Amino acid sequence: PLARSGATPNLAGISDVVATLDAARAAGRALEDEGFVGLRDHLEAQERVVDWLRGRQGELPACADLGRGMPDLAPLRKRIEACLDEQGVVLDEASPLLARIRREMGDLTKKIDGAVRALVAKSAVKAALADPNPRRRGGRIVLSVRTGNAGKVPGIVHDRSNTGETLFIEPREIVLPGNRLAELSSEERREIERILLELTRAALAERARIEAACSRLARLELALVAASFAAETGGRVPLLPGDPGATRGLLLRSARHPLLLEELRQGRLREVVPIDLRLSGDFDVLVITGPNTGGKTLALKTAGIAALLVRCGMPFPCAEGSTIPLYDGIVADIGDEQEIRQSLSTFSSHLSRVRDGIARATEKTLVLLDELGAGTDPDEGAALSEAVLELFLERGSPTLATTHIG
Repeated sequence: PLARSGATPNLAGISDVVATLDAARAAGRALEDEGFVGLRDHLEAQERVVDWLRGRQGELPACADLGRGMPDLAPLRKRIEACLDEQGVVLDEASPLLARIRREMGDLTKKIDGAVRALVAKSAVKAALADPNPRRRGGRIVLSVRTGNAGKVPGIVHDRSNTGETLFIEPREIVLPGNRLAELSSEERREIERILLELTRAALAERARIEAACSRLARLELALVAASFAAETGGRVPLLPGDPGATRGLLLRSARHPLLLEELRQGRLREVVPIDLRLSGDFDVLVITGPNTGGKTLALKTAGIAALLVRCGMPFPCAEGSTIPLYDGIVADIGDEQEIRQSLSTFSSHLSRVRDGIARATEKTLVLLDELGAGTDPDEGAALSEAVLELFLERGSPTLATTHIG
């Protein structure tokens, strides 16, 4: 129904906020402004999606169920919005103390600016300045005074220019209000830290509900991705063994690898030839032989990607009647991956991957072996390959293998 409706909710703002919360908790610190902005945007997007789903209960009942079970996190979102602006800066209204501190800071700043303007307006001071514009050094307001005229601007020297010709002096008239402004600035930082810590604790208290909501949103997003993927590739949801009309094992009808379909869409291929493949019923091992460029490896990769996509709940480009089991894993030895750093030959690399696969293969594991027995003497490779296939056969592991060995 989701694919047919063509309707898509706006998921802008959805992000992995659980990872952000976990990182803050592990570090024992408050979320930073970007973290709170991301959390707020995520919670807003969640409410928007729930509203969208609520309006489509008759059209998309399964998706609407996701919305009905979504935790209500609006109180947390409102609390964040009451304390932070759009950029994540703490608002004056976040606490009465912060509001009082910032009011006093504003009054002091005006007082200091007025005193500096009055001082610079004096002709004697103006003549002593290298630059009439006030500067900042160490968070304090200073004037640029020529070294030889330092006595005309009594105050505290905070810095000297690289040439040594200019002194940066905080005028005596603003030293005391500057000290008070510095104290208030420290108080402001402490109050901001307290507010952010409280907000972080409130968010962490809702972590389980946030994670539950993220899980539902992820399921919805997967459904949207699946619907879009099916529309772009002509994919369908294949049958599972046990469904009416399904086979006992793997059966691909007119299957096409999604990456080849993308190459076709980009105009880099003229056509994609579908393949039929069966690994079911009366046999558990299928060995594919043939010349190079015959599509042997592509058959393995198509079977593997089909199994993975179906396991993820995704459709696959295939014809009606295709059956793909829910394998518990895939063992794959595909490609030449000679490992120079480990002094492994091509053949040894193959053996290493096959050995790891043997250790975990079960009757529910799809085994994909490309160019079995290659990279060594053909007789030895053939004997070893037979032994490997017999082992997987004894395990009952569904196995697809390609080889040049007769």
